[in-house]
Amino acid sequence: MTDKEAKIRSATEKWIQEFNSIPQDIIKKLFESGDDIIEVTPPVDTERDSFLPMWGTMWSFESPLDNDWLEDKKNLKAMADCGFRIYEQEDYGYIFGIDGAGYDFYEAHWIPLYKARGLRWHCN
Repeated sequence: MTDKEAKIRSATEKWIQEFNSIPQDIIKKLFESGDDIIEVTPPVDTERDSFLPMWGTMWSFESPLDNDWLEDKKNLKAMADCGFRIYEQEDYGYIFGIDGAGYDFYEAHWIPLYKARGLRWHCN
């Protein structure tokens, strides 16, 4: 790993520590109770096994700046291209999860999202 890659990984780790972690059981209960939770992930060429992602934890952004970024439809697509499934719910706002397990989420999802988000924390 190069020095730049290590700095990007470290910055990414710091960024995602700010996210709200939501156990998927809470999302399931909202869905089963008829609460309006809708998937807003733009179409991707991937077959889905269920309404919710495979990984048992989901997240929401804490920062209003990150949420504002996600409001833009092109950024919904960018986030989906990083392997996230995205939902919207009145109380939680945008919620996202990963439909996978057993590999490095940083390399496959978090670092690509950090780059797609245009963050440059690693430059400080």
